[in-house]
Amino acid sequence: MKKTYVIWMLALISVFFACKEFGNENKNSEKNGFGRINIDSAIEEDTLQISDSVVLRYSSKVLWFPDLENKKLLAQIYSGKKISDYSKNGLQDYIDKEKESVFDRTKNSRGLPDVKQQKQWSYISQMNVRMNRNNYVAIQYYNSQFLNESKVQYHYEEKVFDFKNQKKLELSDVVVLSEETIRRILKLSLEKTTMMQQIKTYDREAYAVLSSITFPVTKNFYFDDSNLYFHYNMNEISHNYDIGDIILTISWEDLSGYIKPDFARRMKIN
Repeated sequence: MKKTYVIWMLALISVFFACKEFGNENKNSEKNGFGRINIDSAIEEDTLQISDSVVLRYSSKVLWFPDLENKKLLAQIYSGKKISDYSKNGLQDYIDKEKESVFDRTKNSRGLPDVKQQKQWSYISQMNVRMNRNNYVAIQYYNSQFLNESKVQYHYEEKVFDFKNQKKLELSDVVVLSEETIRRILKLSLEKTTMMQQIKTYDREAYAVLSSITFPVTKNFYFDDSNLYFHYNMNEISHNYDIGDIILTISWEDLSGYIKPDFARRMKIN
């Protein structure tokens, strides 16, 4: 029987207001090691009375890149979203249409007539900047739906884009390691977490399950000046034991000798 270990909980999603990250990709910024990309966003917050008992909260944030003209890179950034107009007005139109679609689907939800007490359901879709420097932009894509206590869904996707070379970054652009070696390093990273040590102490059966798995290598990675991060969604590590979503950290120091030279120079990793 599947067991659930509740340690990692969903953080409350804050209401985001339109914000702008200043900085242009130019020779001076590249020389100074910043290389910040000009980023703005289109945002929509709304609520709708779905029934006598249910109010739906809709929240969406889509990043806008006013200086980016490469359609191939734009298509990669907005992959999975039906967007063809990458202007700020085009992104706002996309959000407005998505909101109406979400409201319509929720109104037709089969479980809606059974809700008698006052409830607030939610649909949240956000693109957030994790890092913006050295002409790299790391973006977290977050989606969640709360339609009732038994139907809570959330998902994270992490992507890094190389604006200097106009492409989505792959792990092979960052480190030179076999997949088997990465599996081993990630498994060691999981072992060091407080969560895993608590499972080892209080639930030996669950620890045995997690210790015996063939560790997956997620495509959800990002980085900063100090570390490389791998973000796993719920059930991605193991379907037999839920640990929620979890971020595993590997320091650049631990990866010394395996970092691509060009990447190390751009990120100024010694």
